[in-house]
Amino acid sequence: MEENKYLRIFWEKTEDNAARILRVSGSEPLLILPDTVGGYPLTEIGDYCFAESCRLPETYLETLLCQEGERDSSGWKTVTELGVPERTEKFPLTVIAGSYLEEMVLPETLEKIGNLAFYNCSSLKKITMGKKMEQVGSDAFMNCRKFGQILLCCGVGERSGIRQILSQISSDMEVTFCGKSGVEAVVFYPEYYESYDEIAPAHLFGRNIEGEGFRARQCFKDGIVRLMQYDTIFPKACAEENDRTLRKITVARLRYPVELNGQAKQLYEAYFAEHDREIAEELTREKRLDDIRYFCEQKLLLQGSLEAAIQTAAAMEWAEGTAALLHMKQEFFAKAAAERYTFEEF
Repeated sequence: MEENKYLRIFWEKTEDNAARILRVSGSEPLLILPDTVGGYPLTEIGDYCFAESCRLPETYLETLLCQEGERDSSGWKTVTELGVPERTEKFPLTVIAGSYLEEMVLPETLEKIGNLAFYNCSSLKKITMGKKMEQVGSDAFMNCRKFGQILLCCGVGERSGIRQILSQISSDMEVTFCGKSGVEAVVFYPEYYESYDEIAPAHLFGRNIEGEGFRARQCFKDGIVRLMQYDTIFPKACAEENDRTLRKITVARLRYPVELNGQAKQLYEAYFAEHDREIAEELTREKRLDDIRYFCEQKLLLQGSLEAAIQTAAAMEWAEGTAALLHMKQEFFAKAAAERYTFEEF
């Protein structure tokens, strides 16, 4: 049986009769926050909450939570509410802050992230969040250099605050839109760069932006992602972005082709056809067998590229992946090979 997990939450009550967390201690770098704290819905993450240094107000409250078995944001139970910090040595836990934090699941009740909330969380890679989160404080993700994935519990056509986060992060970011029926879309937002040139003698500064990632982040209307608008960046991206970025954009849009049609679809498929070997090898290195199968089913991945994927899996000494890819080769290309062999013999 999986041992119990504990969280110590330092928090305060907001004017809206909700909870704002100020600091969290736990036992692992994956943090799943509760829906409620002290009987109040958790709606805010306070300023500097997960930064290395954080000064707690004198009026803070403290709650110890326990979770058994399979974990999610609603599975926490109050062990006791501790009014005196001296009693907490019974449950020695690690402060979840800075480089210790690697992944976080935010409750769907969360609405606001405070200023510099994740400052210097250099190991943070992924956040799962709901659609109610719409306020993000200044520099909330400063120096989160590994942060590159967001799982958004929200359908493609639903309003969310994801743009508020994207506007603060200029590095590569992959956003997965997960509705009630599962994954609906994956959108890759590539890195972009900003620079400023002084215009003399007026001492004004001109803003320069390089990379299609900035334009990709503008493809929203009223908090809803506009994928058809997003697709318009691809032709220019082909001239300016590197192949790795183009592969990620192409794979994501063809794998979940929501609102994808016409010329945009043709452009993605043409790029895929030119780079299917590199795509197959990259998907194999990332162990994405379901995606490889999908592209085989869609007849986008050719036999030679699948064979390259098999060689890659073998070089990785990934026995399970090699076996699965060999099975796919038999399933999708054995008939074609047999027909070709018969024709050549004839």
